[in-house]
Amino acid sequence: MGKVTAAHLLMRTLRQHGVDRIFGLCGDHVNSIFNACLDEGIRVIDTRHESGATHMADGWARVTGTPGVAVVTGGPGHTNSLTGIATAWMAGSPILAISGQYETGLAERGALQEVDQVGMVRGITKWARTVTDPERLPHYAALALRAATEGRPGPVHLSIPVDVSSAELDEGRVRLPPVIQPEPPAAPEAAIEAALERLRGAARPVVIAGSGVWWGRGVEPLRRLVEIASLPCFTIGLGRGTLPDDHPLCLGYADPLLNPVAREIARADVILLLGKRIDFRLGYGRLLGTEPFLIQVDIHAAELGRNRPAQLPLHADCGEVLRQLARAAGRQRGWGEKPWVEELRRARRSAQEARQADERSEASPIHPLRLARELREYFDGEVVFAIDGGDFAQWCRIGLPARQPGHWLRLGALGTVGAAIPLGIAAQLARPGVPVVILIGDGGFAMNGWELHTALRHGAPVIVVVGNDQGWGMERQLQAAFYDRTVGVELGLVRYDRVVEAMGGHGEHVEHPAELLPALDRAVKSGKVACLNVMVQGLPSPLTRSNIARQRG
Repeated sequence: MGKVTAAHLLMRTLRQHGVDRIFGLCGDHVNSIFNACLDEGIRVIDTRHESGATHMADGWARVTGTPGVAVVTGGPGHTNSLTGIATAWMAGSPILAISGQYETGLAERGALQEVDQVGMVRGITKWARTVTDPERLPHYAALALRAATEGRPGPVHLSIPVDVSSAELDEGRVRLPPVIQPEPPAAPEAAIEAALERLRGAARPVVIAGSGVWWGRGVEPLRRLVEIASLPCFTIGLGRGTLPDDHPLCLGYADPLLNPVAREIARADVILLLGKRIDFRLGYGRLLGTEPFLIQVDIHAAELGRNRPAQLPLHADCGEVLRQLARAAGRQRGWGEKPWVEELRRARRSAQEARQADERSEASPIHPLRLARELREYFDGEVVFAIDGGDFAQWCRIGLPARQPGHWLRLGALGTVGAAIPLGIAAQLARPGVPVVILIGDGGFAMNGWELHTALRHGAPVIVVVGNDQGWGMERQLQAAFYDRTVGVELGLVRYDRVVEAMGGHGEHVEHPAELLPALDRAVKSGKVACLNVMVQGLPSPLTRSNIARQRG
């Protein structure tokens, strides 16, 4: 046995745990780690900014259901990565964020880039440590990955001093830790029977499938349950697509501001809430009404009954509970579709009809719903949509369907504008051959637009659709409503298509509805990273209109 660095053992540990690539940006503190990747068969996706690395690790985790890994240098590299870590924290996404660090012997001596890295991330991670013993680096990596995935998923962090990662060790002395995969917790059978009894006896049952269904690998049992029991289902978060929007029992987004059908949830008499926090998206419980019997399933016990009491709280993994429910429901008789389901379908048809005029609009600049319609009809098969923030994104959330699980990416509860670009790039790397469409406003494009150069270099031909209203549209609307004037919201006309062309990609500038389909077709057939710079109307979305109305009282 020869000598290897601790960085090599770190990479072997990650490989053993199923990691085959890292997202990162080089620097003195992590050069030994990058070098070890070459020897250990770990692909390096080198980004243009450290936040791009952590956002891509997050995107990888959300699309694959397995942890993403980011590696950045210490000091400013670490601080640059924090927004990506915080975004993953708020979304419950499992990433391992590794930062290099100054040498261990220089602690508290005023070393270059000496900051309290672990202290900075402690509030936005499930687990964070500094590794000071090279031989224990593999052990800490295994602990970190386990912490990232057990219970409610989330980010974890390791700070690794440069002398620790580059230390040479006797290859035979250090054993790699075993891979441990704990069994996800199930619910008591009595609770499963109680839940089914409530659902079977309900006149107006509703299922809300949240991110816990995706993380719990509950896609197939969710479908079986709703079909056996004829239960109407709404989806939200990473639950979007776990039951496709075109399924006869799916009523779409569980967001009443974007999907009017979701307002009917408050009329339900029994609600099965799966892996979704009762947070602002659910009106802190108002969306659920005051009367329904709430069956709440969450792997994180602290979420049970938060903001709204649950009559039957189940502290368990959503995937396991769905498997239990589907098996038990299949053994029972008496299931049948309630008249309530057709009521919801009528409400869905009414909402779709109300959008048709805007979806067919020939106006220029282009109505965002017309753009969404063209995208929806062009990509009628498998496609990943990565949707950013701001008013343009809300229109896309209204007009674009979620047809497959793990194919609908949103920012999450932090609302990190601009993150859709690195999230989408990671999705393209995870799903080569599947179209990935990033929907983003002109303001958000500038925040991570240079990561499209990363996509070009690493063969991730994403299609970026920029909804260009020449400003910060949502803030423009809010300021005008509250102050009768605006400031700091105008950006002017920027040809983002030419920016992408200058990087080596394909660009299209679109001003009229008739130009949309031909431009989109050329972009797809280019086989390159492509940008459609679409001039859109700066319209307040239903979300913005609601915010204005609420704040006005």
